[in-house]
Amino acid sequence: MLYNFYDLFVENGLLEDLYAQELLSTLTVSAIAIAFLVAFAFYIWPLNKVSFSGFGHWLTMLLVSGGLMFVVTLVTCLQMANKEIERVPDEPDQGFFFDQGGTVFFSFSAEMAVLTFLLFFLISILMKGFSRNAKHRPMLWPSK
Repeated sequence: MLYNFYDLFVENGLLEDLYAQELLSTLTVSAIAIAFLVAFAFYIWPLNKVSFSGFGHWLTMLLVSGGLMFVVTLVTCLQMANKEIERVPDEPDQGFFFDQGGTVFFSFSAEMAVLTFLLFFLISILMKGFSRNAKHRPMLWPSK
């Protein structure tokens, strides 16, 4: 889905391993779902209150969505690394990045957090028209 975006920041071998383990699309859908749910909570229910409609609160929700995705991605990759990954005899490098563990997963988790930040921002622009109290967050444009 976003293979070229991931290829900008993550080693190509790790992307192949994630794709082979069917994690890439699952984590992408998780990023979309988390960004949508956090935006829904901020703009519609239950946090749509006058006292919680400032830019600082919006920024907090942005960080919550990215932080949550960071943790989900890191835990998912570490759990997959603890499992025995099926190896294809013709590809000796398959699973190499899963064998390395921590730092590789940390950078990929950070990239997933950045993707969730971007998704939250875009969803915020779409949802702010439905809010009674936060119509001007994250910015005045485009609003009525």
